[in-house]
Amino acid sequence: MNYKIRRGVLKKYKDERNVTEIFVPDDVGIIGEGAFNGCTNLVRILLPDTVQLISDTAFIGCENLKCIALPESTIRLGWYAFKGCHNLSELTIPSSLKEIGKHAFAGCDHLVSVNVLHEGRIYKFVLTSELDDERWQEIRHSLHRLDKAIAF
Repeated sequence: MNYKIRRGVLKKYKDERNVTEIFVPDDVGIIGEGAFNGCTNLVRILLPDTVQLISDTAFIGCENLKCIALPESTIRLGWYAFKGCHNLSELTIPSSLKEIGKHAFAGCDHLVSVNVLHEGRIYKFVLTSELDDERWQEIRHSLHRLDKAIAF
């Protein structure tokens, strides 16, 4: 693959014409700023359990990206991380994610729901507007209330 990785940071991926799905290497902990900027051929990206941070603009302009699942190790999404990913329709994120940066999902027109991995189960939440940090914190809070309601 055409990766530029330095000290656990994936700095750049060079878009390849016939490659629509990629597996990010296991030694990556950070997806750097603009690392996948404008990679229009990618439809699906698989991230390893080592990824903790998706930096600002990491996937900006990946207009054909349809599916991504963030590993449980991910704690932050940067500003404009997925901006312009018009076809993104399947997103799975862990409830352990602490923060979603401003406009991380701006222009993700097909993202109408989000799957949240929590305590080994997947919960689906319908989105009535752009997924932002405020909405994300509401979702996290509802999962914690659910935990309390189930506990005996």
